[in-house]
Amino acid sequence: MTTTEERPVGFGRMPRKEDARFVRGHGTYVDDVTLPGMLHGAILRSPLAHARIVSVDTSAAEAHPKVRAVITGETLAGLGLAWMPTLSYDTQAVLATDKVRFQGQEVAFVVAEDRYSARDALELIDVEYEPLPAVVDARRALDPDAPVIRDDKEGRTDNHIFDWSAGDKERTDEVFAAADVVVEQDMLYPRVHPAPLETCGTVADMDAITGKLTVWSTTQAPHAHRTIYAMVAGIPEHKIRIISPDIGGGFGNKVGIYPGYVCAVVGSIVTGKPVKWVEDRSENLMSTSFARDYHMHGEIAATKDGKILGLRVHVIADHGAFNATAQPTRFPAGFFGVFTGSYDLAAAHCTVTGVYTDKAPAVSPTPARSASPRPCTWSSGWSTCSRTGWPRTRPSCGCATCCGPASSRTGRARGGSTTPATTRVPCGWPWTSRTTRTCAGNRPRNGNAAS
Repeated sequence: MTTTEERPVGFGRMPRKEDARFVRGHGTYVDDVTLPGMLHGAILRSPLAHARIVSVDTSAAEAHPKVRAVITGETLAGLGLAWMPTLSYDTQAVLATDKVRFQGQEVAFVVAEDRYSARDALELIDVEYEPLPAVVDARRALDPDAPVIRDDKEGRTDNHIFDWSAGDKERTDEVFAAADVVVEQDMLYPRVHPAPLETCGTVADMDAITGKLTVWSTTQAPHAHRTIYAMVAGIPEHKIRIISPDIGGGFGNKVGIYPGYVCAVVGSIVTGKPVKWVEDRSENLMSTSFARDYHMHGEIAATKDGKILGLRVHVIADHGAFNATAQPTRFPAGFFGVFTGSYDLAAAHCTVTGVYTDKAPAVSPTPARSASPRPCTWSSGWSTCSRTGWPRTRPSCGCATCCGPASSRTGRARGGSTTPATTRVPCGWPWTSRTTRTCAGNRPRNGNAAS
């Protein structure tokens, strides 16, 4: 008899080990970290989405009796720290130098003896802005008269980031040309914010004697953070220690590196003391990365009796002011596999165009990255049902999202039978079972006729 200890990981009951301390209130989060002599940081953010910075006057803030340092973009530029790389091979401003590119962008960082004094000192900083036209609609970002957002990049004349494609275009075009029915539809998957219970924060402690940096951070990717800090601050990686304590929710939102993290490190270097920075909920909703907007144009090719032959999708992806997606590539590599799903298609092809807008950077948190292409397929499927005359019956694919509590999440037919049932997918066409995920009108992947 196989015991629990002998089961492969992922089979049977897997008792959780962390619950005991959490239910007793013994979790340790970044804001629980307190070090001797620790100072506190606060960030001054832009009230405008797009504006040139004319001047920044910090004299009144520096005169505050509890303020230890005021750091601006000009300060960082003198140290070569004003810009940092992103995980997606772009650059992002740590503190704005030439202009602000989204509402809530970081402009100045105050280090004080307590967080209340740091917040008070923000009110003493006087910033003069020259407002500029803002780009807030990704569909207008590539217009000839659209303001150029990333004019910090030499030779930049537009807001284009990348063009990416996947699939077999030639074969897909052939399938669409021969199809009985072609349905196309435009749809928007709007911005999504993960809003984790714990906001982002960090505690940075630079030891001037040993030259070692220790950072407690709300990060889901501590090794990536260590690499970025080494690149920005010029500290060898082996002298940087990143501690990721308990995380109060992340959803991909805490993979990227935010300017507040880097500012805390600089603050510790400048003052010689540990510096803590923790954003409040308003800051989190304003500037912490969103899932990017998808403006999708989807097409489905089908036979007159409702068999899906091919899919074709074009997407305009709104990446905000900086391309800071939480993946080590500048392209949405997972998009193709998600929008095609496990449907038995003859061909499929997708293109994605990434653009800059005057919005907070988009990081594509995990739920949005996996779910955002799906409505494109499902919604187009509903439209195809109307064109072909197939009934749009209530879907019963077995998942809680589509079917609710009336059906099993294991993909069984209603009534408890394990025999593959002819059910309806969200598009309304017959589907054999959740395990095969093939339309009854299509040929299953094992080569047998669908039942």
